[in-house]
Amino acid sequence: MEIRLAKEQDLIKLAEIERICFPAQEAATKQQFQQRFLAFPDCFLVAVIEGQIVGFINGAMISTRFLIDQYYEDTSLHDFNHPYQSIFGLAVLPTFQHRGIAQKLMNAFIDLALIRGKKGLVLTCKKELIDFYKQFGYSCLGVSQSIHGGVTWYDMFLELESHEMCFIPMQYYHLNKCSILFQQCFMQEPWNETWTYEQSYQRLKEMLLSPYALGYVLYRDNELIGMILGRQMTYLEKKELWIDEVCILPELHGQHLGSYLLQQTKKECIKLHIERMVLQTIRGFLSEGFYSKNNFVEEKHLICMSCDI
Repeated sequence: MEIRLAKEQDLIKLAEIERICFPAQEAATKQQFQQRFLAFPDCFLVAVIEGQIVGFINGAMISTRFLIDQYYEDTSLHDFNHPYQSIFGLAVLPTFQHRGIAQKLMNAFIDLALIRGKKGLVLTCKKELIDFYKQFGYSCLGVSQSIHGGVTWYDMFLELESHEMCFIPMQYYHLNKCSILFQQCFMQEPWNETWTYEQSYQRLKEMLLSPYALGYVLYRDNELIGMILGRQMTYLEKKELWIDEVCILPELHGQHLGSYLLQQTKKECIKLHIERMVLQTIRGFLSEGFYSKNNFVEEKHLICMSCDI
C-alpha cells in the first residue's frame, strides 16, 4: 500500500468513497471536493492498493482548536499559516476496512502537520468513534458546536509538541523532495555523478514501493534535510536492515545530523526487532570514518563484486 498526495483526477473517486462511507446529509459533494482541492491540495492524502484508491483523509488549516460548520462551506477560511490542521474526513472503502488503512492515513496526516510546524490537529466525530481517535492521542473536548448533517458531534483535539527536528517514516509523498536531495548529494565528492530528477525519482520510487522498504526522513523548520532508505531482510533467524541510501543536505555536513539520523533509525529498528544494519560505502573516503564513528565495522571476509551484462 502507498500513501500519497491526491491528484485532481482522484477527486471523482474520493467523492464516491465519501458517498459510500457517509450518510447523504453528511457527505461532501464532488463540487465541494473540487473547491477544497483548489484551496488546499497539499492537505489531501490517499491510500492506494494495487493502483486502486481505497481511502483518503483531508482537511483545511484553520485558526481555532475546534471545528465550526463555516469551515466546511467556506474554503477562503483556509490559510497555510494557520496553526491548526483540521480533518474534514477520514474514509476507507468498507471492503478494505479493519486492515489498518485508516490508522496509516491518520499517522501520515499527523506527520505532515508535524513537518509543517502545526500546533495541533482538530476534528469532530460521533460518540462511538471517540475511542478510535484517542488511540492517536486525541482528547475529547466535549459536544461540538457543529450541527453538520443534523447530528451530535464531539470535538477532538491532538496537541503537537514543537520539535527542532522532525524524524518520521518516509512516505510516497516525500519522493519529490527526497529526489532533489538525492541529486544534490550525489553531485558531491566522491561520487561526482549527474543524476536527473527523473532518474533520482525512479530509483527512490523503486526502493520505496518494495513491500520490505524501510525509510525515514528528517525535517527541520519545514525543510527536508536528510533521509535514509533501505530494505528489511531476513538472515537465518535475524532481521537486518540493508541500507541503500543515506543523504544529508550537503551544506549541513559536519553538524552531526547524519549521526542523529542513524541513531533515530537504530531506535526504530529496535522496535521492529531488527538486530543489524548493513551498508556499503567508498573505502578511504570521509564516509568510511563517519560510519566507523557510528559503530559500523568492516566485514573483513566480504568483498563487493559486480558484473556488467
